[in-house]
Amino acid sequence: MATLYDDTFKIFISENAQDFASWLVKGAQVQEKLLTEFEGRKLQADALLSVIRPETGEELLLQIECQSKKDAGMPERLLEYHLRARREHQRPVYSCVIYLRDGGEVQHSPLIWTVLGDQEVLRFHYLVIEVAKMRPDEFRQLGLPGLLPFMILTQGGASHEVAEEIFSGLERAGKRDTLAAAYTLVSLAFGKENRTEQGWLLRRVSDMDDVLRDTPVYQEMTRWAREEGLRAGIQEGRREGLQEGRLEGRLEGIQEGRLAGLQQALLVILTERFPKLVRLAKKQMAVIEEPEILQLLIVKMSIAQSAEEAKQYLLEIDQDE
Repeated sequence: MATLYDDTFKIFISENAQDFASWLVKGAQVQEKLLTEFEGRKLQADALLSVIRPETGEELLLQIECQSKKDAGMPERLLEYHLRARREHQRPVYSCVIYLRDGGEVQHSPLIWTVLGDQEVLRFHYLVIEVAKMRPDEFRQLGLPGLLPFMILTQGGASHEVAEEIFSGLERAGKRDTLAAAYTLVSLAFGKENRTEQGWLLRRVSDMDDVLRDTPVYQEMTRWAREEGLRAGIQEGRREGLQEGRLEGRLEGIQEGRLAGLQQALLVILTERFPKLVRLAKKQMAVIEEPEILQLLIVKMSIAQSAEEAKQYLLEIDQDE
């Protein structure tokens, strides 16, 4: 899941670069979005923006990291990003980490290194923002549409009303990629065990399907869900087969696991795109024993232009048999 969130936030920040800059550095204007992968040992930041403060003419780099939970190594990681960015671009850097959830006490600025007991050799200052300790009004008052998704993670923010306010605000602002990122944040805030809230969210997202379908975040979410479902199913199948301790048990387990993974992937896609077809899909999948048929259905459900077209694909299973 970390990869999905990482990719989501990179797109989220990129589409709303000016809103983030205005929030984190008063008066800053974005000049350029820079590459976030540094040379040498692979190291990739969430965002690196070249900004200028018009009133002073000061130019600097704004380096932003988003964290879904506490990371004990964050100060050192920020420092490494900071040094790499300063060395490669020859400009001062302002580093910031945004914690999305309340995971306990986080490491606050500055980072201080000492040797020989108390001799200070480094003092690194950076900005820390803990969204979970903020309130929805703090983001409303900013007047920056691109930051609305953060409201769902604030104190008292995890509600239908706030989620609807976020989606409606982003739709009015025409921020399609941010809509997909907002879906990820709202789902995170509601919690995967809260089926009532997640069900409402899926229905709300299905209403936005035409808007979301072509966005990079939504496509990444669909691809990830499909691959994760297949991977989980295969692993479960192998586990069951190994427990049998026989070759035929392993082979049968892998086959069943593959089917289970493909079924899960198909249901994820339908739940997000055409939730009213989930019941029909479960009925049809009960008689499918060939993984190839499920793979073809996954492709068809991903490209179907309407619920009626998707339904026709599902009904064709009976005709083929």
